[in-house]
Amino acid sequence: MAASRTRVVVASTAGIFVESLDWTIYGLLAPYFAGQVFPGADRVTQVLGAYLVFAAGFVARPLGSFLMGRITDTRGRRAGLLASVSLIALGSAVIALVPTHAAIGAWSAVIVVAARLLQGIAMGGEVATAATFVVESAPPERRHRYGAFAYSGDAFGTLAGTIVLAVLVGALGVSGVQSGGWRIAFGVAAACGLLALWIRTGVPETPVFEQARAAGPVPVRPLLRAHRGRMLLAFMLTIGSTMGVYFGSVYLPEFAQHTGRYTADQATAVQPIALVALVLAMIASGFLADRFGPLPVIRAGFTAAAVLVVPLMLGLAHGWVPYAVAGPLFTAGVGLQLGVTPVAGARLFPVPIRAVALGVPAGTAIALFGGTFLYVAEWLIDHGALGWVPVYAGIGLTLSAVGSWLVHERLMYPVDTLAGTLARERAEQRPTTAPVTTTEELA
Repeated sequence: MAASRTRVVVASTAGIFVESLDWTIYGLLAPYFAGQVFPGADRVTQVLGAYLVFAAGFVARPLGSFLMGRITDTRGRRAGLLASVSLIALGSAVIALVPTHAAIGAWSAVIVVAARLLQGIAMGGEVATAATFVVESAPPERRHRYGAFAYSGDAFGTLAGTIVLAVLVGALGVSGVQSGGWRIAFGVAAACGLLALWIRTGVPETPVFEQARAAGPVPVRPLLRAHRGRMLLAFMLTIGSTMGVYFGSVYLPEFAQHTGRYTADQATAVQPIALVALVLAMIASGFLADRFGPLPVIRAGFTAAAVLVVPLMLGLAHGWVPYAVAGPLFTAGVGLQLGVTPVAGARLFPVPIRAVALGVPAGTAIALFGGTFLYVAEWLIDHGALGWVPVYAGIGLTLSAVGSWLVHERLMYPVDTLAGTLARERAEQRPTTAPVTTTEELA
């Protein structure tokens, strides 16, 4: 039993770690490889092109959320776990080996775009699939701490990406990374993806899914329509979560450099403190949620991050608050909700649509607000509006804070009894009943 529970955590964490590692490496390395891959008359144009492709990878996420979600809901949680991590690893390998713009012209950028779209499809289903797997596999009394450990893989992946960059810069120098050392980072991401694939091959299917599959198919469209209000809530919760993560864990070093108070080396050296704070907050949130319930923890995290982001970041920009204080305080607020929100979100939906109903709204929000955050932030700063970057993040966090107060425990399904309920209703030839929450009801 202990080995089985360990496998749940490790398998879930591995894929999320790889997703975060790849996304972080691209975001951090974009200023270094942009000149070799993307066309442009100056560095700003090339970097914006790289960030635009970063956003393009997110465009595929809603489609990926549906495709991967349907695989997970029909073929099984294990099938979804294997498919997502395989495509992520493949995309990293392609970018690591792509020829330069000088060698093949615009085709270099085209290949990178294709790889990022492929990864976007895979990553669109990763979060929902992992959340579904944890919800259905973990012991009920430890469900949220299992989820928190699994989703701490997001912070560990970001931390690992930061360390990879620091090592490369230290070993090769900035010019060495720009001239080709960046390929090593993507090679590391691809290797980690293969390791995660190997880990997930030993994962068994969840008992809840097996029971639901044995009971027979369920019409999907009526269930999705019945849960559209809950899908809206999942969308709202993801807006601030994804903006907070990409600001605090990926873009913050670049933001600090734009203030003129920190060099690239200084920002890179301090950023791990913020990432450690993110990890610790995520892990603590799981234990707190198992003790007091997930909703108080989620609400506290979103509210704290929404309130703190503007004063902390403007204080950083004006030299009133040091990076080593502003970064950890902000990421701690983000982490407090990030460790719990995906698992709580998965419980908003029944077994037959759990992955797709959570994945599509979450993937859409990530595409619209997470994938574009680096580009929007860089555009604002390029137009002399550095102070609007934390304001923009604060608006997203506020929307999620409001959404967290609209979620109530009565909206969440009892995971351990749901499959049996579906089976009984099919056996009695009655339509599957599910609590219906529409936007009108929420209002």
